[in-house]
Amino acid sequence: MSNLKPLHCLNLDKPQQKAFIEFYKSLEEKPATTVRVFDRSDYYSCHGEDAPFVAKLLFKSTNVIKIMEVDNQQLPYVSLGKNNFEGLIRELLLVRNYRVEVYTKPLKKKLETEWTLQFKGSPGNLAHFEDVLFNSNNEMINGSALIALHVRQELKQRTIGLGLIDANERRMAVVEFVDDDFYTELEALIVVLGPKECLLPSVSAEYERIEQIMKRNNVIITTRNAKEFKLNKTDIIDSLNKLLRFREGQQQNANTLPEAAKPWAMSSLGAALHYLELAQDIANHGQFQLNTLDSNRYVHLDAAAVSALNLFPKPGTSISSSAYRWQSVLGVLDRCRTPQGHRLMAQWIKQPLRDYELIKDRHDIVEYFFNDSTVRMELYDNHLKKLPDIMFVLKRLLRRKASLHDIFRLYQVILRVPRILALLNTMDAGDAAVRNNIYNPIRDCVGDLKLFKSMVEQIIDLEAVERGEYLVKADFDSQLQESKSKMDEITAKMKRHLASVANDIGLEAGSSIKLEFVSQHGFHFRITLKDETLIRKNSAYRVLDAIKGGVRFVTNKLQDYSESFAELKEAYEQQQQTIVSEVVRVAIGYVEPWTMLNNQIANLDCLVSFAVSASSAPIPYVRPKMHRDGPSVLKLSQIRHPCLELQEDVNFIANDAMFDAQDASMFIITGPNMGGKSTYIRSVGVAVLMAHVGAFVPCESAEMSIVDCILGRVGADDNFSKGLSTFMVEMIETAGIIRRATSKSLVIIDELGRGTSTYEGCGIAWSIAEWLAKESNCFTLFATHFQEITDLATYVGNVKNCHMEAIVDGERLTLLYQVKPGVMEKSFGIQVAKLANFPPVVIEHAQKFYNECEDHRGALKEKRDSDGLAVLQKCFNEIDNFDCESDTFSLSSSALEGLRALVG
Repeated sequence: MSNLKPLHCLNLDKPQQKAFIEFYKSLEEKPATTVRVFDRSDYYSCHGEDAPFVAKLLFKSTNVIKIMEVDNQQLPYVSLGKNNFEGLIRELLLVRNYRVEVYTKPLKKKLETEWTLQFKGSPGNLAHFEDVLFNSNNEMINGSALIALHVRQELKQRTIGLGLIDANERRMAVVEFVDDDFYTELEALIVVLGPKECLLPSVSAEYERIEQIMKRNNVIITTRNAKEFKLNKTDIIDSLNKLLRFREGQQQNANTLPEAAKPWAMSSLGAALHYLELAQDIANHGQFQLNTLDSNRYVHLDAAAVSALNLFPKPGTSISSSAYRWQSVLGVLDRCRTPQGHRLMAQWIKQPLRDYELIKDRHDIVEYFFNDSTVRMELYDNHLKKLPDIMFVLKRLLRRKASLHDIFRLYQVILRVPRILALLNTMDAGDAAVRNNIYNPIRDCVGDLKLFKSMVEQIIDLEAVERGEYLVKADFDSQLQESKSKMDEITAKMKRHLASVANDIGLEAGSSIKLEFVSQHGFHFRITLKDETLIRKNSAYRVLDAIKGGVRFVTNKLQDYSESFAELKEAYEQQQQTIVSEVVRVAIGYVEPWTMLNNQIANLDCLVSFAVSASSAPIPYVRPKMHRDGPSVLKLSQIRHPCLELQEDVNFIANDAMFDAQDASMFIITGPNMGGKSTYIRSVGVAVLMAHVGAFVPCESAEMSIVDCILGRVGADDNFSKGLSTFMVEMIETAGIIRRATSKSLVIIDELGRGTSTYEGCGIAWSIAEWLAKESNCFTLFATHFQEITDLATYVGNVKNCHMEAIVDGERLTLLYQVKPGVMEKSFGIQVAKLANFPPVVIEHAQKFYNECEDHRGALKEKRDSDGLAVLQKCFNEIDNFDCESDTFSLSSSALEGLRALVG
């Protein structure tokens, strides 16, 4: 956005500046994440603490900041043009999760004290800014779901009622569930839903922990009056009766729906409805669906796992940027060609499936597109990218803002989709998943839109569309016919004038000299650059401009014709407006089949995207073999990390990951820093997630059971904004893993226990590893530098050790990035420090201190072993009353005390 240019000074005299400064300082204090914008009709301005923030955000410089200064009072400001303002709103609401307040004042009022708050926006409430955020150049890529939460505490049971509204997708949902003290279920649901904003009745007492969870998941908190969560049920039902689209034959009363029987969820939904004021907008009436959420449909992901697996790119990363492809799993898989496809792909990544049949259907469809490159690339290159964002057009329809151009865009979809169906109809009879999940639903939607297609063909002048004009057919109305006749007469005169000019300068009409139209110049003539000399000295011809395609010029007569034509066309468009309004009204009746078709196109786009990402990878991905039932299994042969292998100059070294529920459910991984431990365990987690969303995986072969959770603790930083240290973040995330993991879970843990003392950290890491191996018995990858933890494999049969191979040749460390069985006794941190060009004196001191620590540790171990042998020898010598039949014996009191001391 740095190419945007700011306006410079506000057009205010000193008294006006003084009045505005006083008004601005009288406003109540606001959070730093709220930006106030003042609409000054022709431009906008931001003031105070917002000025430097906006200046850096939009213009990458604070040099654009100006100062109001009156009577020793100062107020910095930055002024914005329309493009600046729209860019700012998109960045704040869609990228940074900020709030926006827009102040206006009556045009006739000159006093700078009469500003009023006109519009408010937040990531979950975009209604006032839809025209800015979602125009034809910036269609709806981002979701904007909003949730409201209500907690009911009775005795020792905590019930949570949750209501969700996604105004873009026109859906509502509710759920009630019992949760533990750590809100484990709630956090899993937040990851699945991906809301932008959460309404709470308070951020104190019971809601403090919920606030922490929301912040951890980048959801902004909005506190509302507690009364809004206790709205009369009758009022909520009345609002729903206006907003819901009931199915044919269904009783038209929300009180009969099963969702209405969830009082706490409905109270939360009522608060969300009140906040968004949906029922007050008639465009929303009859357009929403209400469902019950079922989080058990999806693999549980916590916020730590989402971060550990790099599922999403950094905020603000553009889809079109080269870095987007390899920064995240979403970037790898999202090759979608439509905005609705991009939105659905982000949703799928957050919602890995647990239903075997649904996963199998997706894999079947991806396999079909993967194997049939002709169909895949025809859809990808020629068809999908030409489909518009249907939901965007439908929003314009419902708000009665749609034009004939919008209607025609939908008509183009109807023309394009049959070609897609014809392409899919070449599939073999055995491709039942494609036919049942893609072909048949799209075909049925097109069938429901036949009358829409006929209406467009009867009303819109398709010949005018080819000229870039969107007009109602002239024969549809007598007045239109009259205006059309006059326009045709002028068109004929312009063509005769073209022939006359062509004859005058010696060119061929329609070939060497053409009559053209652009909105900037109206009708004009165009000749090639080399023919420009033919008109250069002729005063009858006036050059408009010279472009790469030629020289554009007019005559006085052509300009008169063009102006007359423009007046007639404007009158024509005014005359047709009544007809256009009726067309829009009729088109609204087709919103439901259009919504269904939009969803089917998004599905198709995502599945084709999976196939494209699988086939275009440096080494093509493979279809994973999924197991519905039976003992848990996870076998990944030659697994690669999909993000890293896409980076330039990276030759990725693949490894195996072979788990077995009985013999090898946990691998403890040791090895040098930078040796690839983190990458290896992330690769396994990413592969399992990709398989469960329906994608192919970066392996030579893959076989796995369906998991219920993917839980992770990979890397942690101090979180200053939340007052949490590295170690506290580790403990919070790991506590969640212990509470949630089952025998059907996958857990990846990296470098646990680094944030505290060595012995405490090692003890905590050991106990957690032992718990996961014995109690949870889940598939676990546990990377560590604590060599002592590798001893766990001696005591627990399902624990195995492996390490990342490295070779030390003298002073040289070579990292091989290969996973090998067994333990690596050293971490080679000092060798890595050498690679980082530490000063030699620092390296020498580090090596000396390390040697001293190792000598001390060895001496302690030797003494402990010696003492242990002596105690055991004493026990052996003092065994009394040995009974061969019962295998029992007794020890003297001194031997028993020595043995107790030995084992601690």
